[in-house]
Amino acid sequence: MLNPETPSQGLLFFGMLYRVDLYSEEFLIKKIETLFGKVISFTPEFNPLAAYYSKEMGEEKLLKRIFLVTTLAYPREFLLSTKLLSLEWEREWAVNSKRMVNVDLGIVSPENFILATTKNYAHRVFLGQNIFADLTFQCIDGQYQSLPWTYPDFTDPEKINFFNWCRTFLLMQSKVKTT
Repeated sequence: MLNPETPSQGLLFFGMLYRVDLYSEEFLIKKIETLFGKVISFTPEFNPLAAYYSKEMGEEKLLKRIFLVTTLAYPREFLLSTKLLSLEWEREWAVNSKRMVNVDLGIVSPENFILATTKNYAHRVFLGQNIFADLTFQCIDGQYQSLPWTYPDFTDPEKINFFNWCRTFLLMQSKVKTT
């Protein structure tokens, strides 16, 4: 009899680009922590998305980016449902049908880091409900490595170091407790 392997759990990742005149870091952290428990926050120095998203969200100087990662591990099935929830938030926080908060959603696992996206592409796997999984990093020799299609925004050393730290944190936490 075959017994399918239960995949390891992962930390939920929220990459949020937001208008500082409309939303605060505290508001966003509270929103995530109310639903998913305590988070680790990180504000990357490198924010190349501001210029791109300023067309939709307004002045580049009003845009700030923060990464939030849960301190509890979740089943990987949460990737789909949490991405759908993040899309609801984007609609709820929009002004005149324009996003004022952009939410990138992913999951940090021991083997890889996966982002959820609404855009299909050759290397993306359909999860359901118009959501695709994007393999952003794979773990090689205990470290996340980018792939040819990894978003350039995620390939700078500062962010890779952060994601590797999160992976280590997950491995330490998974020995203690999970959801």
